[in-house]
Amino acid sequence: MEPMSNTATIDATTAARVADVAGSIRSSVERVIAGRTDTIDTVLACLFARGHLLIEDIPGVGKTLLAQALAASIGGSFHRIQGTPDLLPGDVTGTMVPHGDEFELRFRPGPIFSNIVVFDELNRANPRTQSALLEATEEAAVTVDGTTRELPHPFVLVATQNPVEMAGTYPLGEGALDRFTAVVTPGRASADDEVDVLTGRRGRSQLSSVTPVVDIDDVVGAQRSVDGVFVADPIARWIVDVLAATRTHPQVRLGASTRGGVALVALARARAAMAGRHYVVPDDVASLAVPALAHRVIVANAAGSVDAGREVIAECLNRVPAPTA
Repeated sequence: MEPMSNTATIDATTAARVADVAGSIRSSVERVIAGRTDTIDTVLACLFARGHLLIEDIPGVGKTLLAQALAASIGGSFHRIQGTPDLLPGDVTGTMVPHGDEFELRFRPGPIFSNIVVFDELNRANPRTQSALLEATEEAAVTVDGTTRELPHPFVLVATQNPVEMAGTYPLGEGALDRFTAVVTPGRASADDEVDVLTGRRGRSQLSSVTPVVDIDDVVGAQRSVDGVFVADPIARWIVDVLAATRTHPQVRLGASTRGGVALVALARARAAMAGRHYVVPDDVASLAVPALAHRVIVANAAGSVDAGREVIAECLNRVPAPTA
């Protein structure tokens, strides 16, 4: 479904440059992270789409390490925040603190002022702190003491939560989940990949060897290029029909939002550019529909279950035919 030359705002050469940037970052991250190509590509799609990612998985599968390797590969700043019930919004966004003998108040930026931010166990933070964090991701800025300050570019939040240990947590509401561009569950590494980690060929022992393979300007340029990837009307209509199918599914209490469709288009554009194309094809949409939409679907008798949402999205994709021309 390649468009006419006058319908896309970027050309094949520009898309190829995005693919080169993505390939360099992917190869760098894979020196540390074993057997996670799909997850790495979803993280990269979120990065280029100016989105944010929620990783639902058990501890010890490399969630934080992945974000650290990404930050090191792009020469970006990195911060990790540990979610706890007593964490305050100002601990994340920053606060006004006294400065000098006259007690002048100056702003001290919080850890959210980084290119890559990992918020471990987001569901252990209290609702006020969750709200402040997610507002910052929505606006790409924070307001403290009446002054709004922009976050750095690029900015990606990688939040995590453990789906097994739910005691003492504050489950994310539907509105909070809807703020995340994608949700993924990497799962455990294969036996061969675990061998690589145990022997030091991959894993944290390799992180110190990761150096920038691109710079921040390359990433920002890729983001701008992704905005210009062409989406044909039949593909946009197909996405709308898939969204509608989630809303009429007999097991669904609340279907995917329009925001979900916007996120899916953004991710599909990023995937297309990462493949060196200046136009979206149906496979771009199909491959990212589950991570983009599953967490936005509330299934009856399975509230909060992303797995149930994944099954619904897969059914809707099978039920709604993709465009062929």
